[in-house]
Amino acid sequence: MKIAMRIFGLVCAVVLLGGCGSDHSITALEARLKVLEAKGLPDSILSSARFDLDKVKTGKKLGLVSEVDASLDSLKVHVKAAEKWSDGVMHANMARADSLSKLLATEKAGLTGFQLKEADSLFSPIDSNFKKGWYLQARGAADHLDSMMPSLLRDEENAKQVSGKIIGTWTMLKHHREDGANAVEKTQVSFLKDGTFAMDEEMKGQTSPQLKEDWQFLTQGNYGLKGDTILLMTKTEKCPRQIYWNLDDNNKWVKTDKKPYDTVITDGSKDRSIAFSYLKENYKK
Repeated sequence: MKIAMRIFGLVCAVVLLGGCGSDHSITALEARLKVLEAKGLPDSILSSARFDLDKVKTGKKLGLVSEVDASLDSLKVHVKAAEKWSDGVMHANMARADSLSKLLATEKAGLTGFQLKEADSLFSPIDSNFKKGWYLQARGAADHLDSMMPSLLRDEENAKQVSGKIIGTWTMLKHHREDGANAVEKTQVSFLKDGTFAMDEEMKGQTSPQLKEDWQFLTQGNYGLKGDTILLMTKTEKCPRQIYWNLDDNNKWVKTDKKPYDTVITDGSKDRSIAFSYLKENYKK
């Protein structure tokens, strides 16, 4: 009698542990599903498998043996179908991404400066996704770069046309006389062939009914061309003087004399840009 009871208990354990879908098989199928999700397969391909997986997990919690077995069989079918679809589509994406990246690499060879830097940053996800075997994402990145390449090539052509014209010293002089102002603003910027620039900015006089200014800022750094726009990367800034007078409530001028400074800029906070068209219209060379 005791032996019979032990056999009965063993059979029940087998039914509960094995007949209701083993945890190992469920975990393996879930892992395969996650691999497909990581590859970027669309929801329309994975939705049935996800639905089956939810039913399996719910059935196991409630002890619904027959429902778990049916859902598990369905999950196996849908995961296998998704993997088959993935193999075909991924192969096509791999071929497309590979051929497109080779073509784009040839076009990229003609880029320089900021155009090349931007192209390199757009190439990076193509290479990284390709190495991971994520060909759908690699193709998406390649298609994006392909759509951007015409603009990069135009920028490169514009940069070449401008590069030789900006070398030298440019000066802008402004007389402020509007709204009670009486001040002179002077900006002088020099572009050198080695890719560096130096800028001298000054303001002196009354800039509004309540404010007078007398300051000078000297900046230096490197420059580059993004199309026909000059990008200034400021490395140092020096301020020999910075004096302000504010008219108070008693109609008296109150002077504020700020301390001179000479500082190194490392965070890009002083970077700026100048369109070449603006330089030509407002500055004299």
